[in-house]
Amino acid sequence: MIKQNYHTHTSRCGHAIGKDEEYVQEAISFGLNELGFSDHIMLPDHPQPGIRGDYALLPDYISSIESLREKYKERIKIYLGFEAEALPYYFPYYQRLLDEGHIQYLICGNHCEIDKDNNLKWYFSKFTTADDIKRYTKSLVKGIKTGLFAIVAHPDYYMGSYTKWDQTCIDCAKQIIRAAKKYNVHLEFNFGAIRGNKKIIGDELRYGYPVKQFWELAKKMKAKICIGIDAHSPLDISNDANDNGYKMALDLGLKLDQKVNVVWNKEKKCYEK
Repeated sequence: MIKQNYHTHTSRCGHAIGKDEEYVQEAISFGLNELGFSDHIMLPDHPQPGIRGDYALLPDYISSIESLREKYKERIKIYLGFEAEALPYYFPYYQRLLDEGHIQYLICGNHCEIDKDNNLKWYFSKFTTADDIKRYTKSLVKGIKTGLFAIVAHPDYYMGSYTKWDQTCIDCAKQIIRAAKKYNVHLEFNFGAIRGNKKIIGDELRYGYPVKQFWELAKKMKAKICIGIDAHSPLDISNDANDNGYKMALDLGLKLDQKVNVVWNKEKKCYEK
């Protein structure tokens, strides 16, 4: 039932494996008709080895995916993008990449922030307080409001280590969903954690995400929802565990859009409708 995936990494980030072409071949074999590459964005002055590729790898990333797009154009539609954090310091850089046509789209995967010492701090997976969640939400909503992102990756990421679904979680979820609706952004039901094991979080055995309560709200508020395989290996595309994620989404009664507009229109400064 899965025909598109816009969340695909490459080995350049340092924690994914496989050749670019192997992802394309696996996608074709699995029956996808659209594949979007969205590796962790390379940043000009903030290297993060093992997390994102060095900025010097940007030309190779672009040329490789563009070459594959041409080579396989009769068999699958290939898009080129990045997964990027909602970092205001880099919004002009993101805008330039889109406007100059180097990439077609951005996914907002909000994993880190720039701290007071101008260092990238990878902390969003370690939420322990209500203030942590509020800070994540404020940052993510600011990113959505730029209009630069077509998709929000794993918007319920803040529940990865937070131990209970409380009023703060509910309020933050509503803020994220409202912003996504207002700015016509898809929320991604992410399969990445589902390919791992459930863990004890608080007094509950569950995946870090997707979190049922978040998606029940998203359904009630009629958000646009898509699936994200979050592939870090070619075989992630066809991994049987993805079926568990798909079943979870269907059991929640989510309306899943198989098609997302991921082509930036530089004249109109928005994604093509």
